[in-house]
Amino acid sequence: AVVSTQSTGKENGVEFSFENRYEFEESFPEEKDSGGVFALLELENAVQCVPNSMVIISRLDMDINSPTCRLAFWGRIQHSMTSPSYTTDDSLSGLKVYKTKEREGIAERMNDEYTVIVKDLFKKETDIDLFTHLRVELSTGESGKIEGSFGNSGKCKVNVPEGLGDVAKDFLDKKKKKGGGGERVTVKLTFKRFLFDKKKQMLQ
Repeated sequence: AVVSTQSTGKENGVEFSFENRYEFEESFPEEKDSGGVFALLELENAVQCVPNSMVIISRLDMDINSPTCRLAFWGRIQHSMTSPSYTTDDSLSGLKVYKTKEREGIAERMNDEYTVIVKDLFKKETDIDLFTHLRVELSTGESGKIEGSFGNSGKCKVNVPEGLGDVAKDFLDKKKKKGGGGERVTVKLTFKRFLFDKKKQMLQ
């Protein structure tokens, strides 16, 4: 069941909807004024539940003699999964819960003013086609998009529509690079991956 930890069924003033996107949290926020969260509860056995009914989650594994409160959290049911095979069918596919992922690589060289070859952003076995057209940010301020793979070692080509600036050119120019200096241009890729998306698509 999808549960809201607020009695209103809203989180930060937003009512639960399968149309909304929700960022995955490793744990409940500690701040008392966090506004509440939505949680997906998976039970070992099916139970009957009424929409908007209250649920209370307790820490039953705690020592009963401990003075610590055993109440974990409480909330109200916003949606129930009725299919016994909800984990394998499409019941959860509409639940848009995502994790934000980051990858960082190094601009190895520039082919021309608008194209950069990037290494260490992907592993050799990564299907770079899945990341084609995703936006990346260079540490020198430019924005670009992944065009595709370059060779078979996990490198990729990045197109910079506005062209590289003078700082990036200085770092990446082959002749100047031979002179050393240790500076490098990093390339950061940030994207969202949805937990229940069977296609494993990456979105920004």
